[in-house]
Amino acid sequence: MHSWFFSLQFRLILGFTLVLALALGSISWYVGFAAQREAERFQQEVEEARSARLEALVSRAYSARRWTDLQPTVEQAGALYGWRVVVTDQAGQVVGDSHMRFGRPPRPGSRFFPVLSGGSQVGSVAIAPSDAPEIAPEPPFSRLVTAVQRSLLWTGLAAGAGGILLISLISRRILAPVRLLSSAAHGLGQGDLTRRVTAPGRNEVGQLAGTFNIMADSLQQAEQQRRNLVADVAHELRTPLSNIQGYLEAVKDGLLQPDSATIETVYQQVLHLSHLVEDLRLLALTEAGTLHLNSEPDSLEDALRRSVDAVRPRAEARGIAVSLNVPPEFPMVEIDRTRITQVIGNLLENAIQHTPESGEVTVLAQVIGLVAKVTVADTGEGIPPEDLPYVFERFYRVDASRSRATGGVGLGLTIARKLVEAHRGAIRVESTPGKGSRFIFELPLARTPATKN
Repeated sequence: MHSWFFSLQFRLILGFTLVLALALGSISWYVGFAAQREAERFQQEVEEARSARLEALVSRAYSARRWTDLQPTVEQAGALYGWRVVVTDQAGQVVGDSHMRFGRPPRPGSRFFPVLSGGSQVGSVAIAPSDAPEIAPEPPFSRLVTAVQRSLLWTGLAAGAGGILLISLISRRILAPVRLLSSAAHGLGQGDLTRRVTAPGRNEVGQLAGTFNIMADSLQQAEQQRRNLVADVAHELRTPLSNIQGYLEAVKDGLLQPDSATIETVYQQVLHLSHLVEDLRLLALTEAGTLHLNSEPDSLEDALRRSVDAVRPRAEARGIAVSLNVPPEFPMVEIDRTRITQVIGNLLENAIQHTPESGEVTVLAQVIGLVAKVTVADTGEGIPPEDLPYVFERFYRVDASRSRATGGVGLGLTIARKLVEAHRGAIRVESTPGKGSRFIFELPLARTPATKN
């Protein structure tokens, strides 16, 4: 219960209640003020209408009988309206008094009206509030204002209660997906990466639910990749370490002589282990964005030629032809030669590894716009379409049955992609099963300095 007072629903209800109270209070004050003014104006109009009728009554009585028998008419009018009515002639003599007080003048503040006959004033009428009790007093107009305010108050309270109930139901329905999101996020934080929420509609809450599901998918995929990485690293490290351990135990037990051949075998295993650790370190640096590149305008043609010359003897020994096609006057490219040479070497090693005897590996360089495009193509078995999205994933092998001797560790293409992206470039793969694959990477050309006149 205590947490409900800090919930979004309670805040919505409280905010709506405050707004509703402010609105009803403002409306009540305005309506009461307007009703009071209207009642006062209406009462004034009624008073003026009564005064006009009384003036006309006295004028007709004078026209009919002069001042004779005027007293009954004045008494009747005074009793009817609750006034003291005093009529005087043209000389100022009192000729009629509704309260029979001929010797006392009307109180100060009385209203005076002329008595006209034939267009000429023949006397005046003074009207003052009576201090005598009325026979049948009229209800005051203030009762009307009070009734209006009371009705408005009860209507406002009913509307407020209904509004609060309605906003409670609506907010509960609107916030239901948010509660599901909160529960799913809590489960996600506890390690349950399978939690998902239903995306209701296309509103903001639905978009939030969709974003949450995408985030959960990414987290689940990242967690799976992390587990796979740990398992793959452990597997790749275990084999050379087991080999080294086996040779050393054999030497220790006297089953194997520590001659140059044994030492060379152990040395090769250590080299492989060192290369694997270095590849993992380089991959970690590129993924963290902390790899330092010594980029400068350099010749991509020279880097390609040196890399091709380095692998040509091993390729020709397997009956694989390696060719390089670079157009003349190839422009300079902003690169770190060591890292780009590593990219080219990894792509060439991958192409040679998957190209059968009598096959061909072709390296083609082109300039397209402001980028240099390099294509490393082979005539190997190709890559199935379902494997293409995962080619650059670490420790991924198209043929899972390949060992390190036949298929490598599975980090070369991943490192190639990270290094190309670190140079603000892009890399992709195209493949036709049975006809070969093409690995294509693009790098921005070096900016040429402006020439001075």
